[in-house]
Amino acid sequence: MAKTPHYDEKRMELTEHLAELRMRIIRSLFYVLVGAVLAYQVFTPIYNFLYQPLAKQIERLDKQRVVANAASSNKIVFGPDGRIYIPPLHNPPTYQDIENLRELVIWGLQHPGQKPVIGDVFRNFHEMFLVRLKLSLLFGFILVIPFVLWEAAAFVLPALTPEERRPLRLMFPISVFLLLFGVVVAYVTMFYAMGWFLSYLSDFPPGATLMQDPNDYIVFMVKMMAAFGVAFQLPVVLMAGTYLGIVNSKSLIKQWRWGVLIAVVGGLLTPSNDIISWTLMVIPLLVLYFGSYFLVRLVEWIKIRDQARASRSQQPRPGTA
Repeated sequence: MAKTPHYDEKRMELTEHLAELRMRIIRSLFYVLVGAVLAYQVFTPIYNFLYQPLAKQIERLDKQRVVANAASSNKIVFGPDGRIYIPPLHNPPTYQDIENLRELVIWGLQHPGQKPVIGDVFRNFHEMFLVRLKLSLLFGFILVIPFVLWEAAAFVLPALTPEERRPLRLMFPISVFLLLFGVVVAYVTMFYAMGWFLSYLSDFPPGATLMQDPNDYIVFMVKMMAAFGVAFQLPVVLMAGTYLGIVNSKSLIKQWRWGVLIAVVGGLLTPSNDIISWTLMVIPLLVLYFGSYFLVRLVEWIKIRDQARASRSQQPRPGTA
């Protein structure tokens, strides 16, 4: 007679499960608190990192505005970096050198277009602290995600059989990689999306200035990164569907139109709703959908291998009743 497979299992009462769950939630909150305190100490580098996509476009637009204001003067020359070029002075300075400097000063006073295209604006006295607190909590949670996931795994895994745990060992690292990859793609996308958004500033009268609320900007950046990170979990969802018998490699290719529809809808659901973000969301999703074919084939091969091993283990050995 074949032996019934067994695994380590600890029976617990409902109250014991609830007590363990409460303990692990308290630990996770403590981890987040510690991470938030650490992130609070390095708020400036974190904020500058998130602000970089907007800062690059602001610098570019500022240079364009200065050059445009100088178009009326044929004596103002700009260098490759967009700054006003000051010719070298003689020693001692000549009368022409002094006249050139005087014209530069007069031109600068008459063309106030060098003021920034954008400025940070806080509408309430407490918003500076709230922005720092919100960003610290967010990045504090990101810092301690491994510990929080470990607490969740320690609570859930004992209730799973070895067969149920095996898919998680494959899907979890792929899920983490795709999450980080999605966040990176979102961050890079923002450099182009900000340029597209700010390009509409030229449609308004000269001197129009954007006064940006840092709180809104941070929320927008976090939403975009979260949207890309979640959308890039498509291969993991398809792998889970294969383990459950809902998806297979043949239907994945045969129903390719569904993949295109998923990519298009995913692009439409981006928080920014601009063409740049939509394009940079749709193209990776299409690649991930068709690339998932190989991951689905891998899962199918693993299922066939496990079924073959299980059938061999259930066969009675020769000479046994």
